[in-house]
Order: sequence, then C-alpha cells, then structure tokens
Amino acid sequence: MKSTITLFFSLLALLVKAQTTFCPTELSADQLRWLRQFQLQIDQNGLPGKSAVITYVPVKFHIIGNNDGVGYYSITSIMRAFCDLNEDFLPSGLQFYLADSISYINDNDLYAGNSDAIWFRSEDYKKEGAVNVFFHGAGMQWCGVYFPGVDVVFVKNSCQGSNATTLTHELGHFFSLPHTFSGWENGNDPGNWERLDGSNCRNAGDGFCDTKADYVSQRWGCPLAWTLKDPTNTPFKPDSSIYMSYSSDQCQSRFSEEQMAAMRLNVFSRNISTLTADVRALPSPTLLQPSSLAKDISPNAINLVWQKVPGAFAYHVQIARFGDWNYLNYDALVYDTSALIDLFGSWKYAWRVKAITNAYTCGGFGLADTFTTKETLTGLVQTETQKNLSIYPNPSDRNQQLNFIASEMSEIEIRDIEGRLVHSFRLEPKRLLQLSLNKAGLYLVYCKQLDKVSVSRVLVN
Repeated sequence: MKSTITLFFSLLALLVKAQTTFCPTELSADQLRWLRQFQLQIDQNGLPGKSAVITYVPVKFHIIGNNDGVGYYSITSIMRAFCDLNEDFLPSGLQFYLADSISYINDNDLYAGNSDAIWFRSEDYKKEGAVNVFFHGAGMQWCGVYFPGVDVVFVKNSCQGSNATTLTHELGHFFSLPHTFSGWENGNDPGNWERLDGSNCRNAGDGFCDTKADYVSQRWGCPLAWTLKDPTNTPFKPDSSIYMSYSSDQCQSRFSEEQMAAMRLNVFSRNISTLTADVRALPSPTLLQPSSLAKDISPNAINLVWQKVPGAFAYHVQIARFGDWNYLNYDALVYDTSALIDLFGSWKYAWRVKAITNAYTCGGFGLADTFTTKETLTGLVQTETQKNLSIYPNPSDRNQQLNFIASEMSEIEIRDIEGRLVHSFRLEPKRLLQLSLNKAGLYLVYCKQLDKVSVSRVLVN
C-alpha cells in the first residue's frame, strides 16, 4: 500500500514542479465513496438539520524549520491562523481547540515539503485522534495540501498570512470536501461538464447541488476575468465566495449548506470530536518580574515571571524593542508562569503576556511593562579571549570569507547591530565553517554551548 501511495506522491511532486499549483489535493477512493453515499442520502432524505450545539475538534499544530532550526512559522502567525480558522468554520457548527502543545520539528525535507518525507516521516510526529497540521517554509510550489494516505495537512508559511483561507480550504479536504471544479484539476477535461441549471449536479463537478458549476483549476481573482460557457452554451462566471474554489483568498467567505452538513457528519464518523471546550476569554496575568521600569539588567538569562491565571492552557509571551510589536524579539507559547530568555545589547524592551485556553486564543494582550538592558564587558566573551570559538579574520572586509571553528558543539546566531538575525547554524566540533557578510557594520555572534551563551563582536569594513 505504501509503495503505491509513494508512487502517487512522487508523480504529484513531478507535476507540481512543472507548474505552480495552489492545492494539488485529490481525495482518496474511500473519501469519495463516503461523499457519494452522503450526497445520495441528501436526495433520498433531504438535507440533515444543523444542531444548535457546537462540535469541537482537536487540532495539533507542528512548526517545521530546517535542520538548523531556521524558518519557523511564528507563534503570532499561528495564533492568528487559529482564530481565522474558527471564524471561517463557525457557521458550520464546527470549532477547533488545541489538542496539545505546539511541536517544533527540524527537518530539511519536511521543511521543503518533500512528498516522500511527508509520507514516511510525518506519521512519526502525528497526534492520534486530532487534525494534524504542519507549517513549513519552502520547497514545492503548492500553498497547501491534504495527504489522505497519512491523513495530514501541510501549509506553506507564506500562504497563511492575515485573513488567508489556505488552512480553511485544506481542512475542507480533510473533512472530505472536493474542489468545486472537481475533475478539472491540472487542466484536465472531465468530459461530463456540470450544467449551470443543476440538472446533473449530483454526478458532475463536486457532487454538491448548492455549489455553482466551476471549471477553473487555476488561481483567479473575483470576479473571473473571462466568461465560461456550460454544455448548453449558457455563459456564466463561477462563485468566488466558496472556500473550496481556487478564487483568491479575499474573495472567499463561506462553505455551502451541503458542504457544511457533509463536514459535520464526517467529523462524527471520525470519532474525534467533543461537545465541550473552554472558550472563555481569560483575564490578563499580572507581570511580576522584571520589576516595572527595571534598568541596566543583563540581557543574558532574563527571567520573566507573571501571575498564574486559573484555567490557562498556555501563555502567549511577546517582547519587542521600544514596544514595536511589528518586530518581535521573543514570541512564544509558554506552558508555565515564567520564561528564561536571552536578549542582546543595551536597549529598552517592552513585554506582555496573554493567557489563553485551548479553544480561545483571540483575546487581546494586557498592559505591557518595560525594562532596559545593559550589555557590559563582563557580560561578553570577546573573540580574542574566547577559547571555545575562533572567528577570523576580525575585522574583515565585505564579502571576505569569515572562518568559524569551535572546540565544542555550538549553536551560532549572527545578528546585526539592530538585532536582526543574519545567519543561524550549527557548528560541529573542530570543523571549519566559512561564510561572508556582505554589508559593512558591527555584528554580534551568539554562541550557545551546552548551558553557556557567549557573545563576540565582529567588525566588517
């Protein structure tokens, strides 16, 4: 079975390399059989009524970086995506909750969306009894895809920005919804074209009679820039509002009634849902440490402490220089009431904390507090006196090769004087690594070895 599915995904990978594809998902034979049976029941018994009770579905988020831990989807982005997802699904009567803590995976192949790696390795990270969503950063040219063989969803970070619908679209596939243009994928002609009058709506297209005929398997803005014609030569444009179409994110706003009924029944068939979840908006925690307006504290190993909020699943913690929340120096979910962090330089920082439940993360942050760091010579290990890390030549010229060599396994971060991350890599013991910095300026090199952090300055002329 695995060899057959692996061959399918290998062919899929070749296809995706040949063209940009928003979502190459194709439902499994089992999903299609289930869907056709559901649609037949609608014709025989009518559309099942919607319960007034919300159904809650567990979701497990996985954030993938490369082997060096670079390229993670940010916690702020994932919290925004989670809120948008629940807003999109609210009319269906389905809502999602965090089934577990967010996991981090360092894997070049998964980060690149390699289909063989997804098939053979994603199961190692899955949480059973939940919707598993993996955010990755590079590689294949699709925005999102649901892999029915391993029952996981992969979404590219850049495709799930503010008000994006990629994740919503892919979870529609998870719950057995096909594309509205089903049969037309990859420019194919299905032969049996869905008619605009709905006369063949059950056996053409997606099989839903309340979604309009759609033949467009490429991304399009709304309204469609050209006019289609159905088999009766009737001109029309497809419905851009349906999440399962390929219309642009800003066009999409809904699932149809039949689609929502199908998803509700599919959730129950999976036996993973519950009828209760904690959807409270929790009060903001009181910030305890550093004390308000604390000054001249060492930027290394700062211990942030806040007051416990009863019922909190986790705490969303952010730090930003000068309180500019568009550029975060620290952005994490913390499952305790403290966090030990490393910053840099002599700066004024603002920090804030939001308490969340596992089903409601959309509330605002409380009031921020501030502290000021001061980096002193005693808090630094200079390059010329650092015994465990050598960097040369220093100073160097732009585009000149810098040599790094360490006596111990080291995690290296290079930041410019504004604190922006320039390079991040792992340095094997006694193995030379070379790179160049193409902009003149002063750089800080952070070297983590076991539980010690040293900082070196590198000047590029």
